[in-house]
Formats: sequence, C-alpha cells, structure tokens
Amino acid sequence: MVISIVIDGEIVDSMAKCFNTSKVNIKPLDLFDEKYYPPRNDEPEKVAMYLAVLVALDHRLSRPGRPYEACLEDGCYHGADLLYRLGKKIYDYEPDFYTPKKLSRITIDDIRKRFNIDGAEVPDPAVRALLLKDLGIKLLKLYNGSFMELLKISGCRLRGTIDKPGLIDLLKIFRAYEDPVEKKSFLLVKSLIARKLYQVCDAENMEIPVDNHLTRIALRTGLVKVRGRLWNYIKSFQPVSYTDDILIRYVVRIAYKEVSRKSTKPVSYIDDILWKLGRTTCLRDEIPKCNVCLFKDFCIARKDKRYMVKEHNYYNTWYY
Repeated sequence: MVISIVIDGEIVDSMAKCFNTSKVNIKPLDLFDEKYYPPRNDEPEKVAMYLAVLVALDHRLSRPGRPYEACLEDGCYHGADLLYRLGKKIYDYEPDFYTPKKLSRITIDDIRKRFNIDGAEVPDPAVRALLLKDLGIKLLKLYNGSFMELLKISGCRLRGTIDKPGLIDLLKIFRAYEDPVEKKSFLLVKSLIARKLYQVCDAENMEIPVDNHLTRIALRTGLVKVRGRLWNYIKSFQPVSYTDDILIRYVVRIAYKEVSRKSTKPVSYIDDILWKLGRTTCLRDEIPKCNVCLFKDFCIARKDKRYMVKEHNYYNTWYY
C-alpha cells in the first residue's frame, strides 16, 4: 500500500495566524528558572555541560502505564520536569557529575541512584549511561574535555562544510545526538542560545526539535496528513518502523518551519508553545482540552474524531 504524507498549506496559514495574535497565552520556557537550570552567572562551561547532559538524557521518560513522576519536598513533578529538577539538585550538590571525566566513567547504578526517586524509575538506565559515557569520552578525546571548545570550533555556524563543520554537524559524533531528524541537537542549540552561550550566524538553518508532542499536534490539526499503510498504523497505535518514524518527524519538521516562515515567530518560540500545548492541552492519554486549545477553530480532529490519534507508536529510541 502506498504511503502519502503531505503538508496542508491552509493549516500552515491558519496556524501561523494563531501565533501572530494575542490568543497565545502560553509563556515560553524560562531557562533561567533555578528550579531546573543553573544560576544566571555561572561559568559558561558548567552551564553548557549541564544542558548537554540533561538534553542527552531527555527522551521517552514516561511509558504507557509507567509515568515518570514523583513528589519531592518542593512539589510534584512529571516527565521532563522531574528529570530537570533532579538534574538541578545534582548540579547544586554534586557539580562534578557533569564533568567529562566523571561522565566517562558513569555506570548504570549512577543513573539509577540519581534519577530514580520515590518509586519513579527512569526507563532504560543502561542506554542513558551509555549516552553520557560516550559524551564524556569523546569530549575528553576530541575537545580537551571542554564543551565550550566544541562551540568555538563551530564558528557560530549550524551547518558547515566538510572542512569546516557546523555545530549540528559536530554534535553527530555523540550517540545522544545522532538522530537523523536532529531533535536533541536543535533542543540543545535552542537552550544554548537562550542562555547566551552561543550565537548563530546562519539562523536560516535553525529547525524545530520534533518530538512526540509536536508530532501529535501536527497529525491532529491536519497540518500533516498521512495516508495508506502508515495512517492505519497510526490510527491503531501499532508500532512503526525506524524509517517510518524518521519520515513522519522529518515532514513534521518541514511543516513547522513553514509555519515559522509565514508567522513572525522563530522556530524556538513555536517549539516552546507547541511543547507546552502537547503536555497540558492536546493530551495523549487523557481527554484533550479542545475547547481551550489555540488551534480549536481549524483542528480537524476536533470536528472528526477519526483524526484524534495518539501519535505514531515508536518507543525503541533515545532520539526523543
């Protein structure tokens, strides 16, 4: 059966108009919030390493029937919020955890000890340990143990040439950042820019970091329309292949880039809004809050429940 994946230009226009109006009452992420991130004036190397490690760990934290959530002394946290809250506590009391030397010797037990709490167990601790160990070893061997040196070598370019690779090119050497759709890479770049640790001189190459939340919104609104075998898999939430996952997310990435072009908003802003919308409104495992959704006026899933899909089913990954 033939697969068809297309971007709906009318939905692109409608979504762009939404981002240009005062309807958006969702605040972008605050990367200076000290519950989750290092203090504003901390050393650039320490902050960059913190971001590189947490982004490397940030994938598939909650699984069906196994939410990653816990209540700490200062509140209850879920998913990425819990990961970053625990990560910040480690940063405060055990800052050397984020050094390449420490990461190069990390074990599965190190991951469990720091990121399992009160019944919340981080999935795939062996994979996460491998990703951090790989990050630490390669930073030591290739960049003198300095993430800031890697940023300097990129010369402010996201995309480069064989002789002068850009930052996205350089990140691919690390297992945590090898996703062909570059979700973690662009999430890290977005975070580094927000913390004023990196300046980009080819902003036209900035892309949105596509995860399951952004994909779900694209499928439900009709921004991206899938037909054929793959749509049957999505509707029934059957697992899709490695190639199918890349294909879906890559088209979603192109679609949101077009939304950014047609609006006045950069992809980093659009990503923040969509990610929060996916976690609070366009829910996967609970009844979506369609009446308060930013896209309620044109979302096809609100009108036709056949499009109210969860998202495509692909969990065997550390890409997102």
